[in-house]
Amino acid sequence: MRNSTLLLAIASAMLLQAAPAVAQNNVPIRKIKAVKPTTELTLLDRVESDTHRKVYQYNEYGYITSVMEYRKEAEQWVLDTDNSYRQEYVFNAAGQCTARTCFNVDKAGNKTTEKNKANMEVIGDKTWERYYKEYPDGTTHISEAYAYDQWGNRVEEIIYGYDSYIKMETIRTYNKREYSGPVDKYTDNANYESLKNGRLLYYLRARGYDDYHFTMNTNELYVEEFHKTVWQTENDKLYRREYVCRGSMELQVGSIEKNMWKSSESEFTLNADGTRPIKETIRSYDETGEVMRDYTYHTYTWDDRGRLLASFEYNESPSEVSYKNEYTYADDYAKTLSLREAIAELSCGNQIYPEDEFLQFGRIATSSFWYDDGDSGNSTYEWNANGQLTGGTWTETCITSEPDTDNPTTRTDYGETRVGYNADGHMAWTIDHSISENDFTKIEYLYNKEGIWTGEAEYSGDGWDGPWTKEGDRGNARARKRLATRAATTPKFIDDLTDGSHSIRNNDGVWNTNGNYNVTDGVVTGGGYQQTLASNASVPANPQYNYTDPLMPLEGEDEDDAEYVTSEAIWYYDWNTDKGDWELAWGPTDAKRVYNKDGNIVADTYNGNQTIVSTITYRLDDDGRLIEETYSKGGNITYEYLPGTDYLLESVETAADNSRNVCHYYYSKHNYVDPTGIESIKRNDASTPVWYDLQGRRITTPTSKGIYIVNGKKVVVR
Repeated sequence: MRNSTLLLAIASAMLLQAAPAVAQNNVPIRKIKAVKPTTELTLLDRVESDTHRKVYQYNEYGYITSVMEYRKEAEQWVLDTDNSYRQEYVFNAAGQCTARTCFNVDKAGNKTTEKNKANMEVIGDKTWERYYKEYPDGTTHISEAYAYDQWGNRVEEIIYGYDSYIKMETIRTYNKREYSGPVDKYTDNANYESLKNGRLLYYLRARGYDDYHFTMNTNELYVEEFHKTVWQTENDKLYRREYVCRGSMELQVGSIEKNMWKSSESEFTLNADGTRPIKETIRSYDETGEVMRDYTYHTYTWDDRGRLLASFEYNESPSEVSYKNEYTYADDYAKTLSLREAIAELSCGNQIYPEDEFLQFGRIATSSFWYDDGDSGNSTYEWNANGQLTGGTWTETCITSEPDTDNPTTRTDYGETRVGYNADGHMAWTIDHSISENDFTKIEYLYNKEGIWTGEAEYSGDGWDGPWTKEGDRGNARARKRLATRAATTPKFIDDLTDGSHSIRNNDGVWNTNGNYNVTDGVVTGGGYQQTLASNASVPANPQYNYTDPLMPLEGEDEDDAEYVTSEAIWYYDWNTDKGDWELAWGPTDAKRVYNKDGNIVADTYNGNQTIVSTITYRLDDDGRLIEETYSKGGNITYEYLPGTDYLLESVETAADNSRNVCHYYYSKHNYVDPTGIESIKRNDASTPVWYDLQGRRITTPTSKGIYIVNGKKVVVR
């Protein structure tokens, strides 16, 4: 299937360790609020086994204030001070948590030194979170910092180190991004890569030169990768300009602006009212500014409602059309789009749900495509009264050549498609019937519990009603098997040997691939691509939360056990001209892919060679609750839900050596009456002062110097 707009393109860790899926230390501090629960809370009070016990306490907002873990020694419970802690919060007058501090405890359970802490600060249009931890010399230092923009995107990440021998802090790595709109909220979306790439304006990845150079200044770090996108309007044209600089640790961050150069630009000639592009011209430049390529890439025609009627792609010559698409529309409906939004729609850059592909500019009635090698096709579309696509017909013609012959073979395939929807009004499935080959293909669209479209699964069947045989998870792939294709004679992702630069965009359900390669005189002369793992599921929440109010997170992870994901795991490939093939340049040592398989959730861990080294399989019951974790290296954990007992959950851990550990989880109701927090401050009677400290606790009068809140205002007592 060559045309993405054709109809058929629809075509815990071990128990008693702090490793919950949703943990309080992992809840961003910017999301912790001094808001009283409006209903009773069910919270976990303690976890017990024959040899261990863990006890929890909470504040009036349902946030944990202490965790005391005990181990049994000589039939006595002894406090484990290494895994126990107390936790305090600071809230501002608006009820926003601005600081959270975790303290070590002594054998009596009293707080001692800082274990870790976090704070939040708004600087300009960014919200900064900073996290600190205790190091082996007993001192606490910053370990991570994150900045978030107005859309909630994480736009800066700083990972710090501390050398306890020479008593120096340093920045290890620094990542910076800028976006033109919301991106991170779509992380689980099947079209995430297109959304991210279309809205990314700035990308910087930098790190310290080596382990012996210390700096706390990001400008003194060395650039690993950088690119910047600038949109500019000049006269009747819109420009998208790409800037780069030398990476590979050759340049310091502070010198980027004076050393970067314009590597390429897209020039959009606009229509009379400046609302739509009618021509896209591509130029590329070398480091000196010399033009390397300059050619017309696309031309477009539009109707008077701003809907795309035709698009043409060229082979670096305005007289050599390599591909064209043409459309008609079913009614007068036209999507309201700005110029930039219309340009994004041309590459499906705004697709959030499967049906968006067919509503880019309006409701399509017919579409057709043509390639310069003779492949062609057309489709018709049918819509119901609610504006939903319900089905249609299609025809495709493919011209192939038999191996070792020059005799082309022409094949024509035709068929029809039906479409179904879920209760939320989004596409649930499409069934394609190839009449010429008499086979049926079903694409099921996958959604998570939040209703986010996460991918697709493909099935084959014998009729409109099945029965269906699963062909495998397709992720965001648009795989179709009905037409014969030419045998591969070039390395993977090399599918166009015409001279020029060619992009690589592929998702096979396991790997997302993005990159480009250059061809001169029919030979690949260079290129590179990146691969990330495609997940369509999430690891199930720790079952201990199933009886706990979902809005009230529990405890945090120990620093040694926590997994901090600071950037997406990426494998980098470069073109090796000597071998005439791709060569792995670098890969992460520990990356995970989480996906649905046979009714279970599977988490695979990959090494740097893209090989699976371990797997965890999560089995759920009919209510979607986790009932078993099975480890490929041996061992499992089972969970049983027991609502009629004093404890509501029992877990049994069986290790690889068949040793067993049984844990019981005890919960109770927590009813916080009479609001006593910052959020309850009201000025009903200004003559009667109502005092609160910065922990949100009501006091009669201040007993020491400091900042207090009186009738909703900050007051300094000296």
